[in-house]
Amino acid sequence: MNMPMNIKGEKHPEDREPRVRDLTEEESWQILSAARLARFVTVDEGEIDITPLNIFAADGRIYFRTAPGNKLTKLQLNPNVALETDKIEGAVAHSVVVRGSARLLTDPDETDRVASLPLSPWVHTDKLDFVEITPERITGRRFRLGD
Repeated sequence: MNMPMNIKGEKHPEDREPRVRDLTEEESWQILSAARLARFVTVDEGEIDITPLNIFAADGRIYFRTAPGNKLTKLQLNPNVALETDKIEGAVAHSVVVRGSARLLTDPDETDRVASLPLSPWVHTDKLDFVEITPERITGRRFRLGD
């Protein structure tokens, strides 16, 4: 098999990696821990909705802030959710998908703890509700881009 080379004729270690490979759960958590933006999927009566979110992953959970509205109503009607985040660096991309359950945090100890996390919305609006996603399944893939 011919290995791609750079302009100096040097082979790169990443060129030995397969074009697509599954990430381990630990690698997926590393991507999630660094992510600040994700796409959040809810389902209500067969209707799928996808929304961008600011997230923070900690202690095996994923958190976000929200305000009363469609997203919060849908996850309260059906707590089964999905979340996807991705990262592209140079010639490598990663995608991580989380499937799990979401719940509105109401206990003051929990909300105070999550409020102390570096979790802030892009747009400064009142997002006073905190939601916790408990992953049930995490899958991730690494893609070698280009030739």
